[in-house]
Amino acid sequence: MVIVPSVDVRARRVVGPRETADPLVLARALVEDGAEELHLVDLDGAEAGVFANATLLASVARACGVPCRLAGGLSSVDEAREAIANGFAGVLFSSAVLGDDDLLRDIARLGAGAVVEIESRDGFLAPRGGDRTLVEVATGRGVLAAARAAVLAGVRALYLIDLSAEGGLAGPPLALVDAVRAVVGPGIALHAGGGIRDLDDVRALARRGVASAVIGRALAEGKFTIRQAKTVAA
Repeated sequence: MVIVPSVDVRARRVVGPRETADPLVLARALVEDGAEELHLVDLDGAEAGVFANATLLASVARACGVPCRLAGGLSSVDEAREAIANGFAGVLFSSAVLGDDDLLRDIARLGAGAVVEIESRDGFLAPRGGDRTLVEVATGRGVLAAARAAVLAGVRALYLIDLSAEGGLAGPPLALVDAVRAVVGPGIALHAGGGIRDLDDVRALARRGVASAVIGRALAEGKFTIRQAKTVAA
C-alpha cells in the first residue's frame, strides 16, 4: 500500500497545521521525508467550483519529483485531460460524476490515472464539488449501487472517504472499504482517505489490500512519520 500525503491548498496557500504555507516547499519536504506520491487538493475548486490553484498545483506536480494526483471537485473529462497534460499522474473525480453513466464511460477511457471518488455520508453519496446538475443527480444515491455502476462503466479505481470522519481523526473508512470490496470484486483498485489517526489505522487499511492511503492531518500533527507509515504498510 502506498502512503500518499495530502497537500490541501486554498487561495494558493497550504491549509492546515503546516510549517510552511508554500505548496511547493511542503511538497518537497514531504518527498524528502519519504513520500513516493502526493495528493494535491484544490480546495477552491472543491468548494466554489473555481480552480484558482490549478496552474500552481501543476507546477508543484512537475517540480516535486514524484507522481501527483489532482483532487478538488473535478467532474469534466476535458479538465482531467488538461491536468494530465500539465504534469499530473492522475486525477480524482468528484462523486458527482456518478450521476451520469455516459460520463463514467468517458472517464474510464482515460485509463489508470482516472480515479472516481465515493464520498459517503451514512451510506449515501454526498458530492462536495463538481457540476451542479451532476451533484443534484448523484446526491443521495446509495454508495454501493454507485460503486457498482462505476465498475460496470469501466472505471478501474475508486477513492473511498467517509465524510463524517474526514478531518476529525475519527478513523479510516474500514466498513466502507469492506462493503465496496464485496460488491466490486478483487480487480478494482481501492484507495482510501480521511480520518486516519495512527499506525494501527494504516495497518488496518493495508490488511484490506487498499492500493493507497491518503493522509493529511495525522502527518501534519506529527502523529507518525511517512517512513513509519510506509513500514507498517509494506
